[in-house]
Amino acid sequence: MAKIDINEDVLLKTDLRTLWSETLIELLHDAVKEDWSDKAIKDIIKELYNKGYKTEQLMMMLDEKIGPEAATKLARFVI
Repeated sequence: MAKIDINEDVLLKTDLRTLWSETLIELLHDAVKEDWSDKAIKDIIKELYNKGYKTEQLMMMLDEKIGPEAATKLARFVI
């Protein structure tokens, strides 16, 4: 089995991507909870899709953090 050499630059980029994803998730929570504009919510969802998140994951996260009505609100943007 080949050894994979992971340098600090790769780890830093991975950490930054993870932090950005977490920031986007927090923004989505705030956007749905505080009833931001449809465009703002759609932009956040699009960015999270680009990061590999699926609709079901996002809905579960909203349901757990805010409640089922938040997940329902998200559904109107993805249906």
